[in-house]
Amino acid sequence: MNIFPLTPSGWPAMILAFTGAFLVTWYSIPLIIKVSLRRNLTDKPGPHKIHQNDIPTLGGIGIFMGFAFGFLLSVNGNMDGVASFMAAILILLFIGIKDDLLSISPIKKIMMQVCSGLIISTFTSLRFTSFHGFLSFQEIPFVISFIITILIIVIIINSFNLIDGIDGLASSIGIIISTTYGAWFWLSGDYGYAVMAIALTGALSIFLICNVSNGRNKIFMGDTGTMVIGFVLAVMTIRFNEINADGISFHRLESSPSVSIAILIVPLFDTIRVIIIRLIRHHKIFIADNRHLHHLLLRIGCTHKKATLLISLANIFIIVIAFLLDKTGIFLLAIILLSVSLFLTILVYIKVAKKENWNWKGGVIKTILKNDIPGVYSS
Repeated sequence: MNIFPLTPSGWPAMILAFTGAFLVTWYSIPLIIKVSLRRNLTDKPGPHKIHQNDIPTLGGIGIFMGFAFGFLLSVNGNMDGVASFMAAILILLFIGIKDDLLSISPIKKIMMQVCSGLIISTFTSLRFTSFHGFLSFQEIPFVISFIITILIIVIIINSFNLIDGIDGLASSIGIIISTTYGAWFWLSGDYGYAVMAIALTGALSIFLICNVSNGRNKIFMGDTGTMVIGFVLAVMTIRFNEINADGISFHRLESSPSVSIAILIVPLFDTIRVIIIRLIRHHKIFIADNRHLHHLLLRIGCTHKKATLLISLANIFIIVIAFLLDKTGIFLLAIILLSVSLFLTILVYIKVAKKENWNWKGGVIKTILKNDIPGVYSS
């Protein structure tokens, strides 16, 4: 007999999820830092790294612990497939820890990400099932649905991993994305996914405070954090598109896929841009470099905090544009988002060019590639 039949729902569940995630992360991070320093589990300065001191890593464990606690404590049957979701995320947690401690090849990490995607696609109903009328297509065939779902999960996880280059950026962008999705889920009555989003926000909020500090609580999230966060954001992206395709959201979006791209614009656009440059320069796409947008902002003299703030504001700006221009259609909205992103990036390149006195002879593209210095912040 249940003497205390307390099953919070609605706002109490949201508050409990955020508070539980926040407090558990707040409690666990100092312990992780203490163990990391004692066991020399730190991220050391080196090529393609900006920090100059040994920084404790494995902050992703604290994020996972806080998120898992807040989410499982508050979801209360409002979401199907919770067990499969947690099983999939545990795979990424373990492979992330191994990579942070021992380093593993990108191919092995992608294989584990595919496994997590397979679990979600096979044991839950969470898959991309609609093209939302793009090019007059609607329903996605079953097999293609599996492939697209897994592919999107892998892309989002890795794109999120690539923006984790300066203090506060990955956690700030994660907060913006999860808060946006969480508000939409809440307004749509999808309380299980709303709890998922707010729990992630709670865990990332306390991590952000530690990550941007210069004191004893400074810590990096590592691949453990970026893979766990990227996976959760990928799952929410799929759900966001599906509730709009099914017409069960509080407001029917005409261009849901493009709106979700806007929400994820920072990791997606920056990753695509960097990969294109690597391919043009005949460099391996899996080798880390200093070509990302946050590196460009550092080159014009921005601090980590200022660069993070500028990129976060740009993300919010593009999200607002996407919601306001939703009626324009999937393709046209995607073009607008790409154009805005390119324009903002070119503004940054112009600032870099003025500071470094670039010679623009040979054209814009050749000049940018010529002055692209992937090792500029190597120690």
